[in-house]
Amino acid sequence: MPEQRYHVTGMTCAHCADHITREVTQVSGVSGVSVDLAENAVTVSGTALDDTRVRAAITEAGYAVHAAL
Repeated sequence: MPEQRYHVTGMTCAHCADHITREVTQVSGVSGVSVDLAENAVTVSGTALDDTRVRAAITEAGYAVHAAL
């Protein structure tokens, strides 16, 4: 299954991770979201991932996406 990893800042706690997970999971094609607070990384897996929509969901959750890793 394809994966995309993003460098995201502004995440500080489990609540942040839960919030991002809820938002990104709603994006069509996403089947999994993993947040690594220590590395400021969000890994998204699924079929036919739409990079623009994933980035928008992270931004809408209130966090900054700096780059795909």
